[in-house]
Amino acid sequence: MNWKDTVTDPDEVKVFLALDGPQSTWRTMGGIARQTSLSEERIAQILARYNLTLTRLAETPSVSGSALVGLIEKVGV
Repeated sequence: MNWKDTVTDPDEVKVFLALDGPQSTWRTMGGIARQTSLSEERIAQILARYNLTLTRLAETPSVSGSALVGLIEKVGV
């Protein structure tokens, strides 16, 4: 499923554009927040809505200990 066919809310589109960047596979919520100017709380709400349909959390956190999230179409299921 391609996120561009599903996601229409402007805030959600910002998050998915951040996840779909050419140099990103896994992203932290802090990194997405800096790129989109959305709060981490808002990003968490968006990611929860699409968890396991368009996005998923990594099994291992980042080096800093932050949770990592990626697009299923990039990182697999």
